[in-house]
Amino acid sequence: MSDKDIKLAPGQTRVEWLVGRLIGAIEQGRYLPGSRVPSIRRTAADAGLSPFTVADAYDRLVTRGYLSARRGAGYYVEARQVTPPPRPAVLDELPIDDSWLLRSVYETRQLGVRAGCGWLPAGWYDDEAQQRALRALARGGIVGDHYGEPKGYGALRAELARQLAERGIPTGPEQLVLTQGASKALDMVACTLARPGDTLLVDDPGYCNLISCLTFRGFKLVGVPWTAQGPDTAALEALLAEHRPRAYFTNPWLHNPTGASYTLPVAHRVLKLAEQHNFWIVEDNVSADLCAERTPSLAALDGLSRVLYIGSFSKTLSPGLRVGFIAAPTEPVERLVRYKMLSGLTTPELNERLALALVSDGRYRRQVERLRQRLAGAQARVGRRLQELGWTLFTQPTGGLFLLARPPRDVDPQALAESAQAEDILLAPGRLFRPHGAASPWLRFNVAYSDDEKLWRFLARSVEQTAD
Repeated sequence: MSDKDIKLAPGQTRVEWLVGRLIGAIEQGRYLPGSRVPSIRRTAADAGLSPFTVADAYDRLVTRGYLSARRGAGYYVEARQVTPPPRPAVLDELPIDDSWLLRSVYETRQLGVRAGCGWLPAGWYDDEAQQRALRALARGGIVGDHYGEPKGYGALRAELARQLAERGIPTGPEQLVLTQGASKALDMVACTLARPGDTLLVDDPGYCNLISCLTFRGFKLVGVPWTAQGPDTAALEALLAEHRPRAYFTNPWLHNPTGASYTLPVAHRVLKLAEQHNFWIVEDNVSADLCAERTPSLAALDGLSRVLYIGSFSKTLSPGLRVGFIAAPTEPVERLVRYKMLSGLTTPELNERLALALVSDGRYRRQVERLRQRLAGAQARVGRRLQELGWTLFTQPTGGLFLLARPPRDVDPQALAESAQAEDILLAPGRLFRPHGAASPWLRFNVAYSDDEKLWRFLARSVEQTAD
Protein backbone atom coordinates (compact mmCIF):
# COMPACT_ATOMS: atom_id res chain seq x y z
CA MET A 1 0.00 0.00 0.00
CA SER A 2 1.22 3.50 -0.73
CA ASP A 3 0.08 7.06 -0.15
CA LYS A 4 -1.77 7.06 -3.48
CA ASP A 5 -3.98 4.19 -2.22
CA ILE A 6 -5.27 6.29 0.69
CA LYS A 7 -8.69 7.77 -0.04
CA LEU A 8 -9.65 10.34 2.58
CA ALA A 9 -13.22 11.47 3.20
CA PRO A 10 -13.75 15.24 3.01
CA GLY A 11 -11.96 16.80 5.99
CA GLN A 12 -10.58 13.46 7.20
CA THR A 13 -6.96 13.31 8.37
CA ARG A 14 -4.54 10.48 7.66
CA VAL A 15 -4.50 9.60 11.35
CA GLU A 16 -8.30 9.24 11.34
CA TRP A 17 -8.14 7.15 8.17
CA LEU A 18 -5.57 4.77 9.67
CA VAL A 19 -7.46 4.46 12.96
CA GLY A 20 -10.60 3.49 11.07
CA ARG A 21 -8.74 0.99 8.91
CA LEU A 22 -7.12 -0.72 11.90
CA ILE A 23 -10.38 -0.86 13.87
CA GLY A 24 -11.99 -2.49 10.86
CA ALA A 25 -9.20 -5.07 10.66
CA ILE A 26 -9.50 -5.89 14.37
CA GLU A 27 -13.30 -6.15 14.35
CA GLN A 28 -13.22 -8.33 11.23
CA GLY A 29 -10.81 -10.73 12.93
CA ARG A 30 -7.72 -10.08 10.79
CA TYR A 31 -5.88 -9.28 14.02
CA LEU A 32 -6.91 -11.60 16.86
CA PRO A 33 -6.88 -10.69 20.57
CA GLY A 34 -3.38 -11.11 21.98
CA SER A 35 -1.66 -10.90 18.58
CA ARG A 36 0.97 -8.31 17.78
CA VAL A 37 0.17 -5.73 15.13
CA PRO A 38 2.87 -4.60 12.67
CA SER A 39 5.41 -2.20 14.09
CA ILE A 40 5.10 1.53 13.61
CA ARG A 41 7.99 1.50 11.11
CA ARG A 42 6.48 -1.41 9.13
CA THR A 43 2.99 0.14 8.97
CA ALA A 44 4.45 3.50 7.98
CA ALA A 45 6.41 1.91 5.14
CA ASP A 46 3.46 -0.20 3.92
CA ALA A 47 0.96 2.69 3.97
CA GLY A 48 3.30 5.40 2.77
CA LEU A 49 2.75 7.39 5.97
CA SER A 50 5.14 9.06 8.37
CA PRO A 51 6.03 7.18 11.58
CA PHE A 52 4.58 10.13 13.54
CA THR A 53 1.19 9.60 11.89
CA VAL A 54 1.23 5.88 12.67
CA ALA A 55 2.37 6.47 16.27
CA ASP A 56 -0.50 8.93 16.76
CA ALA A 57 -2.99 6.38 15.37
CA TYR A 58 -1.66 3.61 17.61
CA ASP A 59 -1.87 5.87 20.67
CA ARG A 60 -5.50 6.63 19.87
CA LEU A 61 -6.25 2.92 19.58
CA VAL A 62 -4.64 2.33 22.97
CA THR A 63 -6.81 5.08 24.47
CA ARG A 64 -9.93 3.50 22.94
CA GLY A 65 -9.04 0.05 24.25
CA TYR A 66 -8.25 -1.67 20.94
CA LEU A 67 -4.50 -1.99 21.54
CA SER A 68 -2.12 -2.19 24.47
CA ALA A 69 1.48 -1.00 24.38
CA ARG A 70 4.14 -3.33 25.79
CA ARG A 71 7.40 -1.63 26.53
CA GLY A 72 10.11 -2.89 24.14
CA ALA A 73 7.72 -5.39 22.52
CA GLY A 74 5.33 -3.29 20.44
CA TYR A 75 1.54 -3.08 20.27
CA TYR A 76 -0.89 -5.96 20.89
CA VAL A 77 -4.61 -6.39 20.25
CA GLU A 78 -6.68 -6.19 23.40
CA ALA A 79 -9.51 -8.63 24.13
CA ARG A 80 -12.60 -6.44 24.03
CA GLN A 81 -15.80 -7.39 25.80
CA VAL A 82 -18.74 -6.34 23.66
CA THR A 83 -21.38 -4.75 25.87
CA PRO A 84 -24.91 -5.06 24.54
CA PRO A 85 -26.58 -1.71 23.89
CA PRO A 86 -28.73 -0.47 26.76
CA ARG A 87 -32.30 -1.63 26.59
CA PRO A 88 -34.51 1.29 25.59
CA ALA A 89 -37.15 2.24 28.12
CA VAL A 90 -40.38 0.42 27.44
CA LEU A 91 -43.11 2.97 26.88
CA ASP A 92 -45.86 1.01 28.54
CA GLU A 93 -43.86 1.01 31.80
CA LEU A 94 -44.00 4.81 31.99
CA PRO A 95 -47.11 6.52 33.34
CA ILE A 96 -48.26 9.49 31.30
CA ASP A 97 -48.27 12.14 34.02
CA ASP A 98 -47.26 15.78 34.28
CA SER A 99 -43.53 14.99 34.14
CA TRP A 100 -43.89 12.32 31.47
CA LEU A 101 -42.29 14.27 28.62
CA LEU A 102 -39.26 15.12 30.74
CA ARG A 103 -38.79 11.56 32.01
CA SER A 104 -39.75 9.75 28.82
CA VAL A 105 -39.38 11.76 25.65
CA TYR A 106 -35.98 13.22 26.47
CA GLU A 107 -34.46 10.11 28.02
CA THR A 108 -35.72 7.59 25.46
CA ARG A 109 -33.86 7.86 22.18
CA GLN A 110 -34.68 4.54 20.45
CA LEU A 111 -38.44 4.54 20.06
CA GLY A 112 -40.52 3.22 17.20
CA VAL A 113 -42.62 6.24 16.20
CA ARG A 114 -41.76 9.44 18.08
CA ALA A 115 -44.83 11.41 17.05
CA GLY A 116 -44.93 13.17 20.42
CA CYS A 117 -41.32 14.39 20.65
CA GLY A 118 -40.07 17.95 20.15
CA TRP A 119 -37.05 17.75 17.84
CA LEU A 120 -36.17 16.90 14.27
CA PRO A 121 -34.88 13.49 13.11
CA ALA A 122 -31.09 13.27 13.08
CA GLY A 123 -31.03 12.75 9.31
CA TRP A 124 -32.63 16.14 8.73
CA TYR A 125 -29.60 18.03 10.01
CA ASP A 126 -26.42 18.75 8.03
CA ASP A 127 -24.17 16.09 9.55
CA GLU A 128 -21.33 16.77 7.12
CA ALA A 129 -21.24 20.45 8.13
CA GLN A 130 -21.14 19.47 11.80
CA GLN A 131 -18.25 17.06 11.26
CA ARG A 132 -16.31 19.62 9.24
CA ALA A 133 -16.81 22.31 11.89
CA LEU A 134 -15.72 19.96 14.68
CA ARG A 135 -12.54 19.01 12.83
CA ALA A 136 -11.74 22.67 12.20
CA LEU A 137 -12.17 23.45 15.89
CA ALA A 138 -9.99 20.49 16.86
CA ARG A 139 -7.19 21.65 14.57
CA GLY A 140 -7.29 25.08 16.16
CA GLY A 141 -7.25 23.79 19.72
CA ILE A 142 -10.51 23.49 21.60
CA VAL A 143 -9.45 23.36 25.25
CA GLY A 144 -9.17 26.85 26.67
CA ASP A 145 -7.48 28.07 29.84
CA HIS A 146 -10.52 30.02 31.05
CA TYR A 147 -14.21 29.54 31.81
CA GLY A 148 -15.37 31.89 29.07
CA GLU A 149 -17.13 35.23 29.06
CA PRO A 150 -20.03 35.81 31.47
CA LYS A 151 -22.35 36.87 28.63
CA GLY A 152 -21.06 34.11 26.35
CA TYR A 153 -18.62 33.91 23.45
CA GLY A 154 -18.25 37.43 22.08
CA ALA A 155 -17.90 36.49 18.42
CA LEU A 156 -21.15 34.53 18.48
CA ARG A 157 -22.96 37.39 20.22
CA ALA A 158 -21.72 39.75 17.51
CA GLU A 159 -23.00 37.41 14.78
CA LEU A 160 -26.36 37.05 16.53
CA ALA A 161 -26.65 40.83 16.85
CA ARG A 162 -26.07 41.12 13.10
CA GLN A 163 -28.71 38.47 12.33
CA LEU A 164 -31.24 40.03 14.71
CA ALA A 165 -30.66 43.42 13.09
CA GLU A 166 -31.63 41.84 9.75
CA ARG A 167 -34.94 40.89 11.40
CA GLY A 168 -35.52 44.42 12.64
CA ILE A 169 -34.54 43.81 16.27
CA PRO A 170 -32.35 46.70 17.45
CA THR A 171 -29.69 45.12 19.63
CA GLY A 172 -25.95 44.83 20.03
CA PRO A 173 -23.62 42.17 21.45
CA GLU A 174 -23.77 43.83 24.87
CA GLN A 175 -27.55 43.19 25.02
CA LEU A 176 -27.18 39.46 24.34
CA VAL A 177 -26.67 36.72 26.93
CA LEU A 178 -25.89 33.18 25.75
CA THR A 179 -27.53 30.27 27.59
CA GLN A 180 -27.61 26.48 27.64
CA GLY A 181 -30.60 26.24 25.33
CA ALA A 182 -33.89 28.13 25.23
CA SER A 183 -35.39 26.25 28.19
CA LYS A 184 -32.59 27.50 30.43
CA ALA A 185 -33.07 30.99 29.00
CA LEU A 186 -36.76 30.92 29.94
CA ASP A 187 -35.87 29.78 33.46
CA MET A 188 -33.26 32.54 33.81
CA VAL A 189 -35.69 35.22 32.68
CA ALA A 190 -38.43 34.03 35.03
CA CYS A 191 -36.11 33.95 38.05
CA THR A 192 -34.74 37.38 37.15
CA LEU A 193 -38.04 39.18 36.52
CA ALA A 194 -40.16 37.59 39.27
CA ARG A 195 -40.11 35.94 42.67
CA PRO A 196 -41.86 32.76 43.87
CA GLY A 197 -45.53 33.50 44.40
CA ASP A 198 -45.66 36.16 41.66
CA THR A 199 -48.19 35.69 38.87
CA LEU A 200 -46.92 34.89 35.37
CA LEU A 201 -49.05 34.43 32.27
CA VAL A 202 -48.35 31.55 29.87
CA ASP A 203 -49.93 30.35 26.64
CA ASP A 204 -52.76 27.86 27.15
CA PRO A 205 -51.89 25.42 25.68
CA GLY A 206 -48.19 26.21 25.83
CA TYR A 207 -44.66 24.86 26.03
CA CYS A 208 -44.71 21.93 28.45
CA ASN A 209 -41.13 22.36 29.76
CA LEU A 210 -41.78 26.01 30.57
CA ILE A 211 -44.99 25.19 32.44
CA SER A 212 -43.25 22.45 34.45
CA CYS A 213 -40.28 24.69 35.24
CA LEU A 214 -42.32 27.70 36.36
CA THR A 215 -44.54 25.48 38.50
CA PHE A 216 -41.44 23.94 40.12
CA ARG A 217 -40.05 27.43 40.81
CA GLY A 218 -43.17 28.35 42.77
CA PHE A 219 -44.73 30.91 40.44
CA LYS A 220 -48.49 31.29 40.12
CA LEU A 221 -49.36 30.41 36.52
CA VAL A 222 -52.39 31.72 34.66
CA GLY A 223 -53.11 30.46 31.16
CA VAL A 224 -54.04 32.74 28.26
CA PRO A 225 -56.40 30.88 25.89
CA TRP A 226 -55.11 30.44 22.35
CA THR A 227 -56.88 30.68 19.01
CA ALA A 228 -55.71 29.99 15.47
CA GLN A 229 -54.62 33.67 15.29
CA GLY A 230 -52.68 33.67 18.56
CA PRO A 231 -53.84 34.50 22.10
CA ASP A 232 -57.43 35.53 22.71
CA THR A 233 -56.77 39.23 23.34
CA ALA A 234 -60.15 39.85 25.00
CA ALA A 235 -59.42 37.06 27.48
CA LEU A 236 -55.88 38.40 27.92
CA GLU A 237 -57.18 41.87 28.78
CA ALA A 238 -59.53 40.44 31.41
CA LEU A 239 -56.75 38.33 32.94
CA LEU A 240 -54.46 41.35 33.13
CA ALA A 241 -57.04 43.35 35.04
CA GLU A 242 -57.65 40.48 37.45
CA HIS A 243 -54.12 39.18 38.10
CA ARG A 244 -51.67 42.05 37.34
CA PRO A 245 -48.88 39.65 36.24
CA ARG A 246 -45.16 40.41 36.18
CA ALA A 247 -44.73 38.94 32.68
CA TYR A 248 -46.37 37.04 29.85
CA PHE A 249 -44.35 34.12 28.42
CA THR A 250 -45.50 33.48 24.87
CA ASN A 251 -44.38 31.55 21.78
CA PRO A 252 -45.79 33.69 18.95
CA TRP A 253 -44.51 31.99 15.79
CA LEU A 254 -45.02 28.32 14.84
CA HIS A 255 -46.38 27.89 18.32
CA ASN A 256 -45.64 24.83 20.41
CA PRO A 257 -47.96 22.88 20.58
CA THR A 258 -50.61 24.28 18.16
CA GLY A 259 -48.42 25.29 15.20
CA ALA A 260 -50.37 28.58 14.96
CA SER A 261 -48.78 32.04 14.71
CA TYR A 262 -49.80 35.53 15.82
CA THR A 263 -51.48 37.67 13.20
CA LEU A 264 -50.17 41.23 13.04
CA PRO A 265 -53.33 42.74 14.61
CA VAL A 266 -53.00 40.33 17.54
CA ALA A 267 -49.30 41.16 17.91
CA HIS A 268 -50.01 44.89 17.99
CA ARG A 269 -52.82 44.41 20.53
CA VAL A 270 -50.64 42.33 22.87
CA LEU A 271 -47.91 44.99 22.78
CA LYS A 272 -50.45 47.73 23.45
CA LEU A 273 -51.76 45.82 26.47
CA ALA A 274 -48.20 45.40 27.78
CA GLU A 275 -47.77 49.16 27.66
CA GLN A 276 -51.13 49.82 29.35
CA HIS A 277 -50.70 47.22 32.12
CA ASN A 278 -46.93 47.55 32.60
CA PHE A 279 -45.74 43.94 32.26
CA TRP A 280 -42.86 42.26 30.44
CA ILE A 281 -43.36 40.09 27.37
CA VAL A 282 -41.02 37.12 27.05
CA GLU A 283 -40.98 36.08 23.39
CA ASP A 284 -39.90 32.46 22.91
CA ASN A 285 -39.01 32.35 19.21
CA VAL A 286 -36.97 29.15 18.88
CA SER A 287 -38.47 28.40 15.45
CA ALA A 288 -37.68 31.82 13.96
CA ASP A 289 -35.50 30.42 11.17
CA LEU A 290 -38.23 27.96 10.17
CA CYS A 291 -40.81 30.68 9.47
CA ALA A 292 -41.35 30.89 5.72
CA GLU A 293 -42.56 34.47 5.91
CA ARG A 294 -40.45 37.09 7.64
CA THR A 295 -43.26 38.34 9.90
CA PRO A 296 -41.88 40.95 12.31
CA SER A 297 -41.26 39.52 15.77
CA LEU A 298 -42.76 41.10 18.87
CA ALA A 299 -39.27 42.32 19.76
CA ALA A 300 -38.97 44.06 16.38
CA LEU A 301 -42.41 45.67 16.63
CA ASP A 302 -41.63 46.76 20.20
CA GLY A 303 -38.07 47.96 19.54
CA LEU A 304 -36.85 45.66 22.34
CA SER A 305 -38.40 47.90 24.96
CA ARG A 306 -40.82 45.68 26.90
CA VAL A 307 -39.92 42.43 25.14
CA LEU A 308 -37.19 39.96 26.05
CA TYR A 309 -36.44 37.81 23.00
CA ILE A 310 -35.31 34.18 23.33
CA GLY A 311 -33.91 31.99 20.56
CA SER A 312 -31.79 28.89 20.10
CA PHE A 313 -30.21 26.63 17.48
CA SER A 314 -31.97 23.42 18.52
CA LYS A 315 -34.38 23.41 15.57
CA THR A 316 -31.85 24.21 12.83
CA LEU A 317 -28.44 22.90 13.98
CA SER A 318 -28.92 20.20 16.62
CA PRO A 319 -31.03 19.71 19.76
CA GLY A 320 -27.91 18.44 21.54
CA LEU A 321 -25.87 21.59 20.90
CA ARG A 322 -27.63 23.39 23.78
CA VAL A 323 -26.87 26.95 22.71
CA GLY A 324 -29.59 29.52 23.27
CA PHE A 325 -29.65 33.26 23.81
CA ILE A 326 -31.58 36.14 25.35
CA ALA A 327 -31.79 39.57 23.71
CA ALA A 328 -33.00 42.04 26.30
CA PRO A 329 -33.38 45.73 27.05
CA THR A 330 -30.36 47.18 28.81
CA GLU A 331 -31.94 47.26 32.28
CA PRO A 332 -32.45 43.47 32.79
CA VAL A 333 -29.21 42.37 31.09
CA GLU A 334 -26.90 42.75 34.08
CA ARG A 335 -29.41 41.00 36.35
CA LEU A 336 -29.58 38.14 33.86
CA VAL A 337 -25.78 37.84 33.78
CA ARG A 338 -25.62 37.91 37.57
CA TYR A 339 -28.21 35.13 37.82
CA LYS A 340 -26.38 33.13 35.14
CA MET A 341 -23.07 33.31 37.00
CA LEU A 342 -24.62 32.54 40.40
CA SER A 343 -26.58 29.55 39.11
CA GLY A 344 -23.99 27.91 36.87
CA LEU A 345 -21.10 30.22 35.89
CA THR A 346 -20.40 30.62 32.18
CA THR A 347 -21.81 28.62 29.29
CA PRO A 348 -19.58 26.14 27.37
CA GLU A 349 -17.53 28.18 24.91
CA LEU A 350 -16.79 25.08 22.82
CA ASN A 351 -20.49 24.69 22.00
CA GLU A 352 -20.73 28.39 21.22
CA ARG A 353 -17.70 28.28 18.92
CA LEU A 354 -19.23 25.30 17.11
CA ALA A 355 -22.56 27.13 16.70
CA LEU A 356 -20.74 30.14 15.26
CA ALA A 357 -18.82 27.97 12.80
CA LEU A 358 -22.04 26.34 11.63
CA VAL A 359 -24.15 29.50 11.21
CA SER A 360 -21.23 31.21 9.45
CA ASP A 361 -20.97 28.35 6.95
CA GLY A 362 -22.27 29.28 3.52
CA ARG A 363 -24.37 26.12 3.51
CA TYR A 364 -26.40 27.15 6.57
CA ARG A 365 -29.00 29.23 4.75
CA ARG A 366 -29.52 26.48 2.18
CA GLN A 367 -29.88 23.91 4.97
CA VAL A 368 -32.52 26.05 6.70
CA GLU A 369 -34.42 26.49 3.44
CA ARG A 370 -34.43 22.71 2.92
CA LEU A 371 -35.79 22.26 6.44
CA ARG A 372 -38.58 24.77 5.75
CA GLN A 373 -39.60 23.02 2.56
CA ARG A 374 -39.43 19.57 4.10
CA LEU A 375 -41.52 20.61 7.10
CA ALA A 376 -44.07 22.36 4.89
CA GLY A 377 -44.53 19.12 2.93
CA ALA A 378 -44.82 17.07 6.13
CA GLN A 379 -47.37 19.50 7.57
CA ALA A 380 -49.58 19.15 4.51
CA ARG A 381 -49.37 15.34 4.43
CA VAL A 382 -49.92 14.82 8.15
CA GLY A 383 -52.79 17.31 8.29
CA ARG A 384 -54.49 15.62 5.32
CA ARG A 385 -54.10 12.12 6.78
CA LEU A 386 -55.52 13.19 10.14
CA GLN A 387 -58.52 14.82 8.50
CA GLU A 388 -59.11 11.71 6.40
CA LEU A 389 -59.38 9.78 9.68
CA GLY A 390 -61.95 12.24 10.99
CA TRP A 391 -59.65 14.29 13.20
CA THR A 392 -60.14 18.05 13.67
CA LEU A 393 -57.13 20.35 13.28
CA PHE A 394 -56.65 23.29 15.64
CA THR A 395 -55.21 25.01 12.58
CA GLN A 396 -53.30 23.87 9.49
CA PRO A 397 -49.76 25.27 9.88
CA THR A 398 -47.76 25.94 6.73
CA GLY A 399 -44.45 25.17 8.45
CA GLY A 400 -42.73 24.26 11.69
CA LEU A 401 -42.72 21.00 13.62
CA PHE A 402 -46.03 20.96 15.43
CA LEU A 403 -49.69 20.35 14.71
CA LEU A 404 -52.50 20.03 17.25
CA ALA A 405 -55.43 17.75 16.43
CA ARG A 406 -58.53 16.40 18.16
CA PRO A 407 -59.62 12.78 17.63
CA PRO A 408 -63.15 11.94 16.48
CA ARG A 409 -66.02 10.26 18.33
CA ASP A 410 -64.96 11.49 21.77
CA VAL A 411 -61.79 9.41 21.81
CA ASP A 412 -59.97 10.09 25.08
CA PRO A 413 -56.48 11.45 24.23
CA GLN A 414 -55.04 10.15 27.48
CA ALA A 415 -56.35 6.63 26.86
CA LEU A 416 -55.17 6.81 23.25
CA ALA A 417 -51.63 7.76 24.33
CA GLU A 418 -51.59 4.94 26.86
CA SER A 419 -52.69 2.42 24.20
CA ALA A 420 -50.01 3.72 21.84
CA GLN A 421 -47.27 2.99 24.38
CA ALA A 422 -47.79 -0.75 24.09
CA GLU A 423 -47.12 -0.49 20.33
CA ASP A 424 -43.97 1.60 20.79
CA ILE A 425 -45.66 4.78 19.57
CA LEU A 426 -45.08 8.01 21.45
CA LEU A 427 -48.09 10.35 21.56
CA ALA A 428 -48.38 13.60 23.52
CA PRO A 429 -51.86 14.26 24.97
CA GLY A 430 -52.89 17.89 25.20
CA ARG A 431 -53.12 18.13 28.97
CA LEU A 432 -49.32 17.97 29.15
CA PHE A 433 -49.30 21.44 27.56
CA ARG A 434 -51.79 23.09 29.90
CA PRO A 435 -51.18 24.83 33.23
CA HIS A 436 -51.97 22.56 36.16
CA GLY A 437 -52.51 19.60 33.80
CA ALA A 438 -56.05 20.70 32.93
CA ALA A 439 -58.07 18.37 30.72
CA SER A 440 -57.70 18.71 26.95
CA PRO A 441 -59.31 16.92 23.98
CA TRP A 442 -56.23 17.52 21.78
CA LEU A 443 -52.94 15.77 20.98
CA ARG A 444 -49.73 17.33 19.70
CA PHE A 445 -48.03 15.79 16.66
CA ASN A 446 -44.47 16.37 15.48
CA VAL A 447 -44.97 16.18 11.70
CA ALA A 448 -41.34 15.24 11.08
CA TYR A 449 -41.98 11.91 12.85
CA SER A 450 -45.71 11.47 12.20
CA ASP A 451 -45.56 10.73 8.46
CA ASP A 452 -45.37 7.03 9.31
CA GLU A 453 -47.68 4.20 8.23
CA LYS A 454 -47.37 2.46 11.59
CA LEU A 455 -48.89 5.52 13.23
CA TRP A 456 -51.71 5.78 10.69
CA ARG A 457 -52.63 2.12 11.09
CA PHE A 458 -52.77 2.52 14.86
CA LEU A 459 -54.91 5.68 14.70
CA ALA A 460 -57.31 4.16 12.15
CA ARG A 461 -57.70 1.02 14.24
CA SER A 462 -58.27 3.03 17.41
CA VAL A 463 -61.03 5.09 15.80
CA GLU A 464 -62.69 1.95 14.43
CA GLN A 465 -62.61 0.28 17.85
CA THR A 466 -64.19 3.34 19.43
CA ALA A 467 -66.94 3.33 16.82
CA ASP A 468 -67.74 -0.32 17.61
